[in-house]
Amino acid sequence: MKKLRYLFSFLLLGALNSQAQQLSKEAQFGLVTISRGSSEDAIYQIWGHTVLHLNDPVNGINECYDYGSFTFDQPGFILKFMRGTLPYKMAVYDFRTFIDHYKYKENRSATEQILNLSPKQKEDLHQFLIKNYLPENREYKYRFFYYNCASRIRDILQQVCGDSLQFSQTLHADSSYRQWIDEYAREKQPWTNFGMMLGLGLQSDELTKESGAMFLPDNLAMGFDSAVIYHDKVKQPFVLTKIQHTSVGAPSISQSFWSPMVVLSLFLVLVAGFTWWQIRSGNKNMLFDKVLFPVLGLSGWFLAFLWFLTDHGVTRQNFNLIWAFPFLFPLFFFIKKNWITGFMKVYGIALAILLIGWKFWPQELPSPLIPLILAIILRVIFVTKIFKFKN
Repeated sequence: MKKLRYLFSFLLLGALNSQAQQLSKEAQFGLVTISRGSSEDAIYQIWGHTVLHLNDPVNGINECYDYGSFTFDQPGFILKFMRGTLPYKMAVYDFRTFIDHYKYKENRSATEQILNLSPKQKEDLHQFLIKNYLPENREYKYRFFYYNCASRIRDILQQVCGDSLQFSQTLHADSSYRQWIDEYAREKQPWTNFGMMLGLGLQSDELTKESGAMFLPDNLAMGFDSAVIYHDKVKQPFVLTKIQHTSVGAPSISQSFWSPMVVLSLFLVLVAGFTWWQIRSGNKNMLFDKVLFPVLGLSGWFLAFLWFLTDHGVTRQNFNLIWAFPFLFPLFFFIKKNWITGFMKVYGIALAILLIGWKFWPQELPSPLIPLILAIILRVIFVTKIFKFKN
């Protein structure tokens, strides 16, 4: 899913000039799918990319329509990006320049599916794209799962073709949005994936069903492969043929030993050893806890910010706020001893319940959290005993 677009040097002005042109009989529309990339830094490459391609050799049109473009020069870019209000744009590119960019700059493959559209559907689609590219229409409100470069194309084709276009009702219908994100990002960007799993709320655990799964370019391509279209009441394949424009090897994935599970498991071992040493030696120093619990609280405030003060739509109702409880900061510093003992006991019980019901919660929680939560429980037990000893 391309969230960051390099600016191509040859933006087509022909899209506006072609308004008066009627497509020839040779015109073809295709769905171009760009493979996942190999860059370790460009997160947007994880999910691939997709565009619509119009080739009309008679009229000299060879352009692609891209719904995944934005620029850094937006006023308040960082804040808009964090809050989920950054506008995305439709862009039009020279097709050859577009393909060459991915081949030579990003080392990514490009596969095209030629779509089985009637002459009227081609013309309607062309006029829709021309109108959509007008300055007052080209911006749209991006939604990662529901309104992105792939799902926009799905919706446009459904609008143009109406009931004549029918997608499979079973393809990819049994996975959630979270599971798709995890499948694509887990190996290539384990820490980025872990962060996304923490930030995504309950809505991400809804099953995508057949249509929703097409928010990913690869799934959109598979959805088109299995779709049918009716022309004069005759059922036909929606994809006529495929063209392999460029082909590169699968991106290499460098496996790091320091995955979230390894690091947090090591953290649990260190916390367990440190806690055992404090208990055996009678050391009641709480410096470690005065760092740990406020950090957990600050993490909770960030998740609360994603829930209540952003417009992403998929970061709400987040069960991670149970372990990253916002009021750990600043309550751990300031409430009275007898209050904090009761507060921490309730917090510890909530963590225990979270672990016991791990497989039954409606929100799927990342497994590397298990050693982290166990480590927190150990310190909750230690803290509550410390206050009891002090009294």
